[in-house]
Amino acid sequence: MNTLTDFLEQAQCQYRVYDLGRLVQKINNSEFQRIASNQAAYPFPIQQHAYIALTFWQVATQKEHFVWFLKMPLDEQGLMKITAQTSFIRMVVEAMGEDLTGEVSDKLQERLASNPFVFKPSTEKLAIFNADINSSFIRPPSSFYPDIQTYFSSSDDWDEWQTLGFQGFADLAARLNHDNNQQKIIDALDYLPEQPLQTLALCLENQSDIGTALAEKIAQQATKRLQLGQEVTATLLLRSISSANAQGITKQLLSEQLASNLAKNADWYVAVAGRCWTQLEDETLLNRYFEALANNHLTLFPQLFADLVAIPALRDKVLKQLRLTARSPALSEAIGLLFSGLKENT
Repeated sequence: MNTLTDFLEQAQCQYRVYDLGRLVQKINNSEFQRIASNQAAYPFPIQQHAYIALTFWQVATQKEHFVWFLKMPLDEQGLMKITAQTSFIRMVVEAMGEDLTGEVSDKLQERLASNPFVFKPSTEKLAIFNADINSSFIRPPSSFYPDIQTYFSSSDDWDEWQTLGFQGFADLAARLNHDNNQQKIIDALDYLPEQPLQTLALCLENQSDIGTALAEKIAQQATKRLQLGQEVTATLLLRSISSANAQGITKQLLSEQLASNLAKNADWYVAVAGRCWTQLEDETLLNRYFEALANNHLTLFPQLFADLVAIPALRDKVLKQLRLTARSPALSEAIGLLFSGLKENT
């Protein structure tokens, strides 16, 4: 048993895998089997690691679902290291034996938590993950959901948001196709104060079920918030539609923000690299992104270049930028800085 999927299958467990690094998003089992067996690179790397949530259960015994939050190292090609998977499996077997769904004592829980391949997700990521899992497995939402429904269904009292829990916003985002939630959000966007709007945006960025009407309304709101000088909110609203099906709307908003004052903000570039990498598969946008980055935040260029070139879907297109002859002096300087850094590290 060298891979995680081999291990789970031998333990007669069914499972689902989610990326918890850049976004909270499902990885289908056939793709993850290829990743675990080194037939495919991990699609969403962060600093040469895969951050995943592995939820598993045994149908025959009808036991509850269990979850491992794993931080697995990747090699220079983006492949999940087999030796790390084997080490993790060995540690789990030593701690639990062959029954992965057995009772876990406090002492055993502590031992598993100290495993070097286990990580603790942020409170926000955990809330979004829980909301997605409950929705996927047709479980009821959290106790925060009724209050968020009441808030988004009202036509007044928009300032009464202080008692709403983050979990409620996560539940709302995970259930866009239930309870007329997309339309409720559309109707509320013009009235939401900045704080609940930012919280909603953080939860929406993980959802691919965002319809065209909602994506258009969010893009309009992003433009409005930028005009009001609310740059953080405008950036979060761009992120919020990064996973939406209407990619043309997201790319148009990204293009508009590239031409705005946001292009002077270092945090904006980090947000785009971390959440909007799919839009950067458009080579024109990718080039504009690198040009703006080089002109506005030269010292940040090597770090974000390294981040984007590690993403399998972007690697060839990012490397192609190094070979372009038509580029600004600033981008040429940034590429020179990149190569000088590589020489220092060799």
